[in-house]
Amino acid sequence: MTKKLFGTTGVRKVYGSEFDLEMALNLGKAFGTTLESGTVLLARDARTTGLMVEDAFSAGLMSTGVSVVRAGVIPTPTLAYMTREGNYDAGVMVTASHNPPEYTGLKFWRGDTMGYTSEQEAKIAEAYDSGEFKTASWDGLGSEGNLETAAEQHISALLKVTDADLIESKGFKVIVDPGNGAGCVLTPYLVRELGCKVITLNGQLDGHFPGRKSEPEEATLGDLIRMVQQIGADLGIAHDGDSDRVVFVTEEGEVVRGDRTIALLAKEALKSSDKKIVVTTVDSSKVLDETVEKNGGKTIRTPVGDIQVAIKIKEENAVFGGEACGVFIFPEFQMAPEPFLAACRILELMAKSDRKFGDLISEVPIYPLLKTKLRCPNEKKEDVMGILAESLPEAMTDTVDVLTVDGLGVFLKEGWVLVRPSGTEPVIRITCEAPTQDRVKDILERTRAAVEDAIASG
Repeated sequence: MTKKLFGTTGVRKVYGSEFDLEMALNLGKAFGTTLESGTVLLARDARTTGLMVEDAFSAGLMSTGVSVVRAGVIPTPTLAYMTREGNYDAGVMVTASHNPPEYTGLKFWRGDTMGYTSEQEAKIAEAYDSGEFKTASWDGLGSEGNLETAAEQHISALLKVTDADLIESKGFKVIVDPGNGAGCVLTPYLVRELGCKVITLNGQLDGHFPGRKSEPEEATLGDLIRMVQQIGADLGIAHDGDSDRVVFVTEEGEVVRGDRTIALLAKEALKSSDKKIVVTTVDSSKVLDETVEKNGGKTIRTPVGDIQVAIKIKEENAVFGGEACGVFIFPEFQMAPEPFLAACRILELMAKSDRKFGDLISEVPIYPLLKTKLRCPNEKKEDVMGILAESLPEAMTDTVDVLTVDGLGVFLKEGWVLVRPSGTEPVIRITCEAPTQDRVKDILERTRAAVEDAIASG
């Protein structure tokens, strides 16, 4: 597969220097050439480049004889869901997910709500590289239509699988922070339909992401934390740019790590299902494995990326899965990330138990976990990782095991560290966890030094 085209999930590049409208046009032609015929559901997030890229991509598709239905600005999970519900041959989202506003890109979805696998992306890349595109005759071009009710249909489906009456009876106060992204068109309305009092922060669509950085994490959610505390809200909900991720904030203003939320939801899912497999990625906390095991289940880990989780969920017939970054997949509903159903399930759990979210999540322990990233040119990543394969295990004094499922995982007598090159940015990411704060800091410092040396010599 062309590494320069696809990353961890789909295409994500800086507009103007790495991505332009000709690339969007040719990606449309390449995708249409691989499909040969049919109809594609096409949507976008709030990025400033989105409409231009969507126009160019749509033109490329129609030039091959493939028709397009455009759904406007909607969340990625809504695009995936409606691709299946509308019996479309594929779905394409113009998005760069949680990346900064200068990025743009495309993500491809199958008709069964699964994202495209690396093998399917490789076929698009092969067609793109060849430049040999199908060209329809003037009277065989694809047509273009519009779907204006995607968000409403998604909300309606979510309400059917949620005990909305029970949630409404509690009168929860919820603050929603879509981060000026695509969640603006769905989450506040869904929560209102659940009978909650909704206050929205950064609730206007704006591709500059003026309210905060697109990636929802503790460092970027200061306004949401303060507002939850000041008005006495029961729950805070924050999304990334295309709303395939969600992060929850307790009534005390604690930003809950995604893997702890996975553990809480997995515990509930295991109670009501004969399925006992939960899927997560290599960078999730060990607390998830421990919680799942205590509740009679087993955890399977995959490389980073929601498509990797979805593939393994399908293979193992798992009950649930997710990523520590805030991805939650409920296979009974769809195979794409479902942040909205995750929010429904948490509100439902609060209502059923008559307990606060902070109280519920307190049952899932916190192990000190630190993350950082170091800039590394994309062309150097392979060499750097090769150097680290030798140097990093040696830099640790108590290495027990080394795994290379995704990047380089070094497991120690007390703790672990994962080093992996980003598939979407010119950085190398470091994640480490240990029983104590001092130990995890030591692991991070040793790893950072080893990575810096590798980048310098790579």
